[in-house]
Amino acid sequence: MIYKTIIQACSLFFFFFFLASVATAQKPPIKFGKPDEGDLKMTVYPKDSSAHAFVICDYGRSYFQYSTTGEKGWQIYFKRILRIKVLDKGGVSEGDFRIKLYHDGADKEKLVDLDGSTFNVDNGKMVRTKLEHSNIMIEELDKNHDYVKFAMPNVKEGSVLDIEYTIVSDFLFNLQTWYFQQEIPVKWSEYFVQIPEFFIYNHSLLGYNPLVINSKSSSTSSILFNSGINGSLSDSKVDFSVYEFRLAMQDIPAFNEESYLSSAGNYLSKYSFELASTKSQGNVYKDYTNTWEKINELLLNSEDFGTACKRAGFISNEIKTATSGGTDSVVKMLAIYDLVRKEIRWNGHYSVYANDTKKAWKDKTGNSADINLLLTAALRSANLEASPVVLSTRSNGILNPFHPSLTDLNYVICKVKTGEKEYLLDATERLLPAGLLPERCLNGKGRMVNVNGGDWVDLSPLKGDFHMAQYRLTLNHDGSIEGKASHVREAYNALSSRKNIKAAASADEYYKEREKSIPGFSFLSHSTAALDSIDLPLREELEFKMTEATEQSGDLILLSPLLFENTKENPFKLKERLYPVEFPYPIKETMIFNWQIPESFIVDQMPKPAIVTLPDNSAKFTYSISQQGAIITVLSKILVNKTMYTSEEYELIKEFFNQIISKQGEQIILKKAL
Repeated sequence: MIYKTIIQACSLFFFFFFLASVATAQKPPIKFGKPDEGDLKMTVYPKDSSAHAFVICDYGRSYFQYSTTGEKGWQIYFKRILRIKVLDKGGVSEGDFRIKLYHDGADKEKLVDLDGSTFNVDNGKMVRTKLEHSNIMIEELDKNHDYVKFAMPNVKEGSVLDIEYTIVSDFLFNLQTWYFQQEIPVKWSEYFVQIPEFFIYNHSLLGYNPLVINSKSSSTSSILFNSGINGSLSDSKVDFSVYEFRLAMQDIPAFNEESYLSSAGNYLSKYSFELASTKSQGNVYKDYTNTWEKINELLLNSEDFGTACKRAGFISNEIKTATSGGTDSVVKMLAIYDLVRKEIRWNGHYSVYANDTKKAWKDKTGNSADINLLLTAALRSANLEASPVVLSTRSNGILNPFHPSLTDLNYVICKVKTGEKEYLLDATERLLPAGLLPERCLNGKGRMVNVNGGDWVDLSPLKGDFHMAQYRLTLNHDGSIEGKASHVREAYNALSSRKNIKAAASADEYYKEREKSIPGFSFLSHSTAALDSIDLPLREELEFKMTEATEQSGDLILLSPLLFENTKENPFKLKERLYPVEFPYPIKETMIFNWQIPESFIVDQMPKPAIVTLPDNSAKFTYSISQQGAIITVLSKILVNKTMYTSEEYELIKEFFNQIISKQGEQIILKKAL
């Protein structure tokens, strides 16, 4: 792996060191196991009276030491002390913790000195309950990460929780990112980092909250080394500079996440570090990931990436058979895409690096890199111009073009050029048409990896979420409804529906489950077209009846014009949103309802037409309703053309959905004719 190469190289720089003194740290703002009496008595957080819990103090310190054990060399120590106040029952879940640890083969980060205590007041006295180590579990997250999980004991309303632990890491690239902001309010958060002059890191501060302390200073530390000159042992003392960063925030509001947000990590207030280069005592520099071109080089030279992109000989017969249908490059591309997509099932793990593409083919399962790097290799073996594209998924956060980072990458897809056309392919989804990326990949830009140093690739969707529905409905005298519906779904809407249908035991079971979600509803018949032809629109033809579709009051019938298809809840509820609204793709929804009402009823009241348009036509809602004889026709059309709305536009898009909900919720009122 690339990371192992970095560690080994850094160790060689300092092979002569056998003792490094620890730089002095400033005093932490809290002492573990010593909560204040006022914290125990507190019942509400003054800065946010709605908070169920808040962080009293979160303190972290990262520093470097040189280890004489084996060939470890320099190690990073990360120490953390955390104190949380639970205000009511809604905050009890804050006692559940997960600590993520990185590993690469036999090399693993170690969690040491983990300690925890829960403090409660019982009969006016403070009672302490200690964390039992038997309650600590380890859970595998993916190939390179484990979670250490534990639940604090005796957590209840009024508890104060103290946690402290240390992570010892051999991975110099993994200097801890510090999150000032959390899902609960934070009263004080501080990070103290001490970096020897031998290591150069890129720094970045993200989020909307200001630092109240942002200081940089330096101190001097020392090491003893053995020169080994002329076969004799000679100890010498060498002084070196340690750069110290003290960073702090105060009264940080809770991060309230709501719909249409790609990743909270993009907007949480945090401070991160990325190893750019190292230098030896003789000022010889070695660069690592200080440029995207350097990252490109590291990936190409990796056996689990660059070599995997060239290895497809073990499926040469399958490729030859799949592409025997013609010489057209697009036809060949689609054939190879279908071959890999259908043969290997994705195991759900994100990765830039392949475990073993040959084994994945044999076992019929693999991570995202096993599948898409094999796809790249297979396309190249058929003389197609294919390159891997590394990226960060939506949940992982967006890539910063100005902050080159290998550790920010967690996924890889394939780009193919045929003539003047380019296609982005991801074979992890068996129901995904060629050229359509999974929603998780629609995240700004990715980085194409090639021998020319790489280049940026736009990951914006070429198609959106398209859904067209047409209902033909008959209202009976007793208020029941008989109806037929035709649905046409394309792109992401079709993908979602295909997944849902395929996930059920059968189509019949799928439609039975849909019946349960609508009171008084039952299907009389159902059929789908192009369920397995993923390049075509998915079509549904449905026939149904409903017995609880209307409200009756004396001689009046209240009818919802859009039946059960109306938008019921606004996805935007915050009074103020500091981060943008991020739709993964454009939305186009068109619904037409043709109602036939009984001759014994006349329209007493009917909603009025409406058009709601946002500036620059970035979103538009059209609602029309008309009557001709016994037929009432209703049209509802929603278009969202823009995928990102700034925080300044939040109120506009929020009100846009309010208008949709209000208008679609208006009822037709019928009354019996005299």
